[in-house]
Amino acid sequence: MTKRRSKGEGTIFYSESEGCWIAEIVLPDGTKKRKRSKRQQVVREWLQTSLSALKQGIYIKDNKITLSQFIDRFMEDIGAHTLRPKTIDTYWFLINKHIKPEIGNLRLTQIRPDHLQSLYSKKLDEGLSKRTVQFIHAIIRRILNQAVKWDLIIRNPTDAVTPPVPAKKAPVTLSEDQVRIFLEAVKDHRWYPIYVLAVATGMREGEILGLRWQDVDLNQGLVSVNQTVENIGGHLSIGQPKSDTAYRTIPLPVFALNVLKGMEMHEGLLFTTSTGKPVSPRNVLRHFQLTLERLGLPKVTFHSLRHLHASYLLRQNIHPKIVQERLGHSSIALTLDVYSHIIPTLQKEAAEKINDIF
Repeated sequence: MTKRRSKGEGTIFYSESEGCWIAEIVLPDGTKKRKRSKRQQVVREWLQTSLSALKQGIYIKDNKITLSQFIDRFMEDIGAHTLRPKTIDTYWFLINKHIKPEIGNLRLTQIRPDHLQSLYSKKLDEGLSKRTVQFIHAIIRRILNQAVKWDLIIRNPTDAVTPPVPAKKAPVTLSEDQVRIFLEAVKDHRWYPIYVLAVATGMREGEILGLRWQDVDLNQGLVSVNQTVENIGGHLSIGQPKSDTAYRTIPLPVFALNVLKGMEMHEGLLFTTSTGKPVSPRNVLRHFQLTLERLGLPKVTFHSLRHLHASYLLRQNIHPKIVQERLGHSSIALTLDVYSHIIPTLQKEAAEKINDIF
C-alpha cells in the first residue's frame, strides 16, 4: 500500500501516459501542486526550490495569475480600503497608462528585476520625470509586496531594482516683499482670505477650501483641519485630510484672524461658488498664476505659499516640531528633509551665537 504523503512532502515520478516527468508537492492547505517536464532534472530542481520555500513558510499557490489580474485584485481588496480617493485616482492613471500596457500580461512568477529596470528606462526615455517613474516603482513595489504576503511569489523583484532618484531641489517661493505685493493686489478679491490663510497657516490648498465655519473659532483665533476639497477624475469631492497628522488645529496670527472676522458667516464652507458649491482648486491656481503674471512676479505654484510659511518660521528659529505640527507633516523627519536647505543657515547662526558667548 502506497504511503500517503504528508503536507509539505514531495515526490517525483515518470508518467507513461503523459510521456514526461512529474514532480508533486502537497501544500499546507492540502492542495497539490505539480511541475511537468521532459527532463527529470528540471522537475527535481523545482521540487527542491518548492520544498525550501515551504520550510521558510513561503510557497506559491498560483503561478498563472498575471500582473494585471493581481493589480485588479489588489486595488479591489486592499487599495479601495486603505488608499485615499485621490491616491486611488493617481494609482489607476499610472497603472492603466504605464504599467499594464508594458508588463501587465506577464505572470507574477515571471516578473524579473530586468523587466522592471527596462520599464523605468523606457519611461524616462519617453519623457516622464524621475519623480513620476519613482512613483511607478513605488506602486509596483507595494502591489508585489502584497503578492509576497499572500504567498503568490517568493520574493519581490523590486528589491533588486534601482529606481531613478530625483535631484533634490529647494522649494521655490516668493520673497516676503513679493508676497506683500501680491496680497495688496488681490485685497479686494473674494479669494483674498484664501491667500491670507495659505501664507498665515501653511495649510494645503484643499484644506483651506474644505474649511467650514464650524472649524473656525474666532474667539480663540483657531482653525481646525477636518476635511479637504479634492479633484478626483474631474469631479470635486469632500475628502479626508492626507494623514492622521493632517487633522490639526492651527493658531491664527492676528492679521489673518481679522480677515476672517471681516467675512460674512454662514452655514457650511467658508469658500463657495455663487451656487454654493465648493471652489475648485484648479480655478484658484489659475487666478493665482494669472495674477502673478500680471504683476510681473515669478511663476510659482499655490503650494509655494505653504513653503514660504514654513521657511519663514524656520528662519525665525521656530522649533521644527512646531513647524511640523502647523504643516501637518507625518513626521519631523519629513519637515527637516523638505527644508534641509535652510538648516545650513541655521547651523551658521548657531555657531555665531556660540562664538558671541566665548
